[in-house]
Amino acid sequence: MQILLSTGTFIGRVNGRNHALLTEHHSEFDCDGFEFMIFPDFYDNAENITESYRRAELNIPVMHFDKDIGGDIGSENKEDYAHGLSLLAENLKAAKILGTKKAVIHLWGRKDSDKYTDLIYSRAGEVMDICLDSGVTPVFENIFCCVLSPLYHLENLAEKYPNMQFIIDSRPAQFHGELEKTLKSPIMKNVSHLHINDYAGSYLEWDKINPIPQPLKGNIDWALFFSSLKALGYDNTVTLEAPAHLPVGVDSETLNGSLHFIRRNLE
Repeated sequence: MQILLSTGTFIGRVNGRNHALLTEHHSEFDCDGFEFMIFPDFYDNAENITESYRRAELNIPVMHFDKDIGGDIGSENKEDYAHGLSLLAENLKAAKILGTKKAVIHLWGRKDSDKYTDLIYSRAGEVMDICLDSGVTPVFENIFCCVLSPLYHLENLAEKYPNMQFIIDSRPAQFHGELEKTLKSPIMKNVSHLHINDYAGSYLEWDKINPIPQPLKGNIDWALFFSSLKALGYDNTVTLEAPAHLPVGVDSETLNGSLHFIRRNLE
């Protein structure tokens, strides 16, 4: 098991999405590696960023591909989908340079969310094949839904594509009131990555999605969460995704505290 830290936890708007923070401060974090989150402004400087990370010999076993890919995949507009596939190609190129073999991918986004279910399901197979052909295993995330629920979609996708891999993010599962149900679902045998966040709102309380709390700062039942993982024998990658941004530098104290919490509970 590798306990990873998302670069999005310390790189964000408040510090101008300064990608150099990873090369400058990576040794301050008590993690086994990083999950590199792709922001839209990445493409303007993609070669320099990826080369700097490669030269630093950073362990980046997982990438979080551009979230905008999800909005394009979930759109009924064919031009949007073509754009999503072009973004996917750029992300896969970066993964090859970094030696990353696993990628978090969204299958829908906030514009239309999960409205076009059949379209999303049919495109998911194509996206999966493109990634696998590039040597990257896609893990599809249980992100927020406006029409149905993440678990509903993941269970249907698993039925359509038995070998498809998933990532469970604790926050949207709690938001949709289905965290415990998800941990008991047959799809857990297809889960090969986890995102750890907390959630401080009630069922479907959209204005409580942000800010994202650190673990133990919301209302997730972490004892249930970790005991369920142990019972399942889960031993794959886990990423802390709850942010702690600073205008300058990194808040290693807060992030290491949450990383230690995860590690203690998975021992």
